[in-house]
Amino acid sequence: MQTPDWGALEAVDGVRLSWNVWPNSKIEAAKCVVPFGALVTPRKHLPDMPSVPYDPVRCKGCAACLNPYARVDFNGKLWICPFCYTRNHFPAHYAQISETNLPAELFPTYTTIEYTLQRPNAPPPAYVFVIDTCLVEDELAALRQSVAQALSLLPENALVGLITFGTHAHVHELGFAECQKTYVFRGSKEFSTAQINSQLFGGRSSGFQGGGPGTRGEMNGQHPGSNGQPNQPSQKFLAPLSECEFTLSAILEGLQRDSFPALPECRPARCTGTAIACAATLLAATCPSAPARALLFVGGPATDGGGAVV
Repeated sequence: MQTPDWGALEAVDGVRLSWNVWPNSKIEAAKCVVPFGALVTPRKHLPDMPSVPYDPVRCKGCAACLNPYARVDFNGKLWICPFCYTRNHFPAHYAQISETNLPAELFPTYTTIEYTLQRPNAPPPAYVFVIDTCLVEDELAALRQSVAQALSLLPENALVGLITFGTHAHVHELGFAECQKTYVFRGSKEFSTAQINSQLFGGRSSGFQGGGPGTRGEMNGQHPGSNGQPNQPSQKFLAPLSECEFTLSAILEGLQRDSFPALPECRPARCTGTAIACAATLLAATCPSAPARALLFVGGPATDGGGAVV
């Protein structure tokens, strides 16, 4: 008996299986010593992989996609899922399906297929870097380098924000390129969500753009950005990396240790809780339905403000 070329089969679909034959009964499955598994390479380049401009047809029972191994009832316009054996109706645009008129996903040779989903593009991800400035100089320098490297790996359309904290928490406004602007929160005081929103957005919703009293060019609570247009809330503290990379790099390069020295025989004042509250409120106000994450870089326990443990 000729041994199949398993390498060639793996190159077709980018899948390596732990078995060669599927058991036909529970008794045969119980006799198998090696567990059933599959190693999948999602981003493997397949030069002959077909691409179709529509969404996949999914099983209502297990969400598996329609595939060449499904049993099809052409008269009843049904297909049976090979995984959970649920009977599914074809959608309306599959009404003309027949043995001689098959969609691409039922071709026996199309075991791997790529779909172009007909849905709106997902919003860009948002990242808020929350950095502790109570570190020793060597650790702070290494952290600056690591954060700069992380920024270089993010997509250009990703929204990024920066919060630094020590004795006080500083929320940096990255959408204002003319000069560096920072909103400062006292570290020893606990702030509610409404108070943080009031400080960052002038007491209104996240759609409000407020500067300090008497800000030049202020109109209806908004101040113009670098292009003369009012900044959007997501571009005030969370700006696309392609637009704020220079400003963010300048802030990181000039980042110094907390200017308030620790008292003798005391730990540095580290308001971790206040900084996290600012990051959570900022993300909730500007990215309520978008993928977002706050990244905390801390060198010790919280010693001041909310959540102090030492």
